[in-house]
Amino acid sequence: METLVVIIHVLVCVFLILVILLQAGKGSGMGAAFGGASQTVFGGRGAAPFLAKLTTGTAVIFMVTSMVLAYISSRQDDSELLKRSKQEQAQVREKKALEEMQKKQSDEATRKLAEQEKAEAAISESSAGKADDAVEAQAPADPASAAAPALPAAGAPAQPRPR
Repeated sequence: METLVVIIHVLVCVFLILVILLQAGKGSGMGAAFGGASQTVFGGRGAAPFLAKLTTGTAVIFMVTSMVLAYISSRQDDSELLKRSKQEQAQVREKKALEEMQKKQSDEATRKLAEQEKAEAAISESSAGKADDAVEAQAPADPASAAAPALPAAGAPAQPRPR
């Protein structure tokens, strides 16, 4: 349908141009346009009413086809806009769903990492507690005897000091 209207529109356009060019200006006939006498072809007003009616009819057809093409074009634009709008809405929904999924995955990964850190902290605390127990087991029971230096026995000779 649109192709047929476009073909008719182009043909009417070309025909309208030719009809307008065939019309003579004020006071001259068709012969004057081609260098002949002004009264030889069509005469002074011989073909003017016919060409005027032909021009009017052609112009009306041209305007009607222009309006039909504009209407067809506007309907196509609306349908294309609706299609494009639906596609964009679908893309937005997909993007939101993807962002939500990524956020959930990120939250889950953060939660797992926090659990791992808690478990590692608990393990390090329990191993640090065992190490403290081991150090306490090696230490003497009387802290005073551990801090005091060993004194020579009461009858033992004194050791000379190094010089």
